[in-house]
Amino acid sequence: MSLNRRCPRCGSRRVMLTNEENKHGCLWTIFFGIYYICWVFFKWILGILVFIMYDWWMAIIKALMGKGHVWVSGKLFSGKRRFYYCLDCSNNFSA
Repeated sequence: MSLNRRCPRCGSRRVMLTNEENKHGCLWTIFFGIYYICWVFFKWILGILVFIMYDWWMAIIKALMGKGHVWVSGKLFSGKRRFYYCLDCSNNFSA
């Protein structure tokens, strides 16, 4: 379970987390390393903009409504895909 994670449908805190991680090998890094570094910088800049422009405001609005908010910018900062499963309403959602 993750701290302070809520289901966007019912607002429950009883959610289960699974992780998937993407990895690349050495040969891939040798051939595409410079492009990958540029992509990481672009992804971080985009993530910061999404965090400032969207996530803060939606988190405040969802908190006032009593529901949970799935942070969109969190996906851009990590190489992991997170899928959550709500134990109360059986809703699958990604974060």
